[in-house]
Amino acid sequence: MSAPEESGLRARASGVHKSFGDNHVLRGVELNVPEASVTVLIGPSGSGKTTLLRCLNALEKPERGEVWVDGVGVDFAARPHRNALRDLRAKSGFVFQAHHLFPHRTALENVTEGLIYGQGRPRAEAEAEGRRVLARVGLADKVDAYPNQLSGGQQQRVGIARAIALDPRLLLFDEPTSALDPEIVGEVLAVMRDLARSGWTMVVVTHEMRFALEVADHVAFLDGGVIVEQGRPDDVLRHPAQERTQRFLKRVLDPLADP
Repeated sequence: MSAPEESGLRARASGVHKSFGDNHVLRGVELNVPEASVTVLIGPSGSGKTTLLRCLNALEKPERGEVWVDGVGVDFAARPHRNALRDLRAKSGFVFQAHHLFPHRTALENVTEGLIYGQGRPRAEAEAEGRRVLARVGLADKVDAYPNQLSGGQQQRVGIARAIALDPRLLLFDEPTSALDPEIVGEVLAVMRDLARSGWTMVVVTHEMRFALEVADHVAFLDGGVIVEQGRPDDVLRHPAQERTQRFLKRVLDPLADP
């Protein structure tokens, strides 16, 4: 499978179909992710946005369609070999909604696990990198803390540090603040803003519409397994063209309405 012809693309999903039993969750989705951009996926529960995110690094394997990330492409209709899936997954870092930290390992050990056992890096080198990225997310003083000694926001920042330590070409965030208390959501969003300013390519599933308006370069609204509307954040979120988008945003965006 060849890379997309368009220059400046970091990732692409083309004609992606995914079903769970009789539930056709994705119906031929097309998504382009430019290099050094932030793409935000929004939509109601069950719209397919998290499934699409997981298909971008083959955590979920579509029945049909192609996914390409930074020169590595997989045609899922061809039943790709596990080595092709491994190569695709290595291009992205995933930040989960529920942290998924090892409870018996410290923050530093959670970050270095993938570097040592996944990338084969020497322990001393991995630990130096782990300390560097934990400091970047504001946790330099928590390297020896276990997950149960950290707040939810701190645990999520460890998850972000774990993802960026692998130096992926694409960062994927699955509702990274939805499980957090409202008062600590800001500390996670601040880290994500910093990553965006630093030029990371990111795809984010979120309900944080203010974050989307402030940080995103592109917003895609999904419903019923298709992208109903997409474009610049201000266009999609403040001036949606599609009636379905308008109805969804009326329920969630009243705080953003212009005075």
